[in-house]
Amino acid sequence: MKTNLILCTAFAASILSGCVTTGSDSNVDLTNINFNELTCEQISQTFKDYKANVDSGDALTGLLSIASTDASAAANKAKSAAMNVYHQAKKTAAPAIKAKGCRI
Repeated sequence: MKTNLILCTAFAASILSGCVTTGSDSNVDLTNINFNELTCEQISQTFKDYKANVDSGDALTGLLSIASTDASAAANKAKSAAMNVYHQAKKTAAPAIKAKGCRI
């Protein structure tokens, strides 16, 4: 049971920090980005990379559900928190996106 808790904690930390591997070297921390300094393409790619990081955790969530329902529930909670960060960052970026005329 202790192993399950450790795995779950590691997964939750990786999701929330945006460090789940997607096959690229892009680790995205939406909380520290100045969207005014980015081009439309960079803003779009930032959101795509973050979402891909979160979505890549789904495979690990499936593995955790085999280990324990508690670990699975915690992983799902971490994904939910990560998606809340994603949606809040979209709101924060909206003025820059609008000002630049981006179609994101």
